[in-house]
Amino acid sequence: PTVTIEESIEQMNYKAYIEELNPCKTYDVPLDEELKCYIETMCRCYGIKPELVYGIMAVESNFNAKAVGDNGNSLGLMQIQPRWNKQRMEDLNVTDLLDAKQNAHCGIDILAELLEKYSETEALVVYNMGESGANKYVFSKGKTATEYSESVLAYANNL
Repeated sequence: PTVTIEESIEQMNYKAYIEELNPCKTYDVPLDEELKCYIETMCRCYGIKPELVYGIMAVESNFNAKAVGDNGNSLGLMQIQPRWNKQRMEDLNVTDLLDAKQNAHCGIDILAELLEKYSETEALVVYNMGESGANKYVFSKGKTATEYSESVLAYANNL
């Protein structure tokens, strides 16, 4: 369900839209209000829960938009690996994964795609390990959750 920035949010005044139609919920996360409204609008566009996105951000980067992990391979709030997401980034017009909005947009797009195919818990496992890793190390052993997925869900459920 790819939604481009141009098609979704950047063409509308998303702050006015949110405030008028559905005010941003005040989540206790260390992000500025504008970014939280952007994330929540994107989540609404994709039909996913903002709590899951905030849970991923908490576990992946501790809400650090400039986080670099996995020896430089994972970037930003949602620790996205460009090498696996080149086409998605091109489709979404994402050029800088250390930009919080672009990173969130790409991560939400990935999560939405996974949630079409998997349960919440399984989607989080795949988000973290990739499909082949999740199949090889988790699902093939009859498991559907990992410490990662449980941590994300615990954070999300506490918001």
